[in-house]
Amino acid sequence: MGGVRKKAPRTIAVVDPDACFGAFACSICQVACPVAGCIVEVPDQDGRMVCAVRADLCIGCGLCVSLGNTTAPQKREFGCPADYDAIDMVPFADMVQAIEAAEAGLLPAETPITGVANEFATATGPAGPVRQAE
Repeated sequence: MGGVRKKAPRTIAVVDPDACFGAFACSICQVACPVAGCIVEVPDQDGRMVCAVRADLCIGCGLCVSLGNTTAPQKREFGCPADYDAIDMVPFADMVQAIEAAEAGLLPAETPITGVANEFATATGPAGPVRQAE
């Protein structure tokens, strides 16, 4: 699966870097994700490699989310280990707004990859317009 998605998802996956066990030690979310290159490894604030979701590629399927996580849109056989529960599904429109604010310099952008949703998970405010992946 690849290319531009047909429509914007309702929700996208967001990884909490503090709860992520580490990209090299786990990577279950990467295996569960049906979109190539959607979940990538990035350094966190301490230089530890953690998983992050590319907002421009996530289709909102929720397959990477922990079993039993209430934000998951569907049942699945595996995902982020429940004892870490590092991934939540959040409204796509809110993420677009947060990413645009970070790109405009209104929020700190600590992840070196443009469009990674990670550290913007706690951004609040009214949702802006949804835009398609470029």
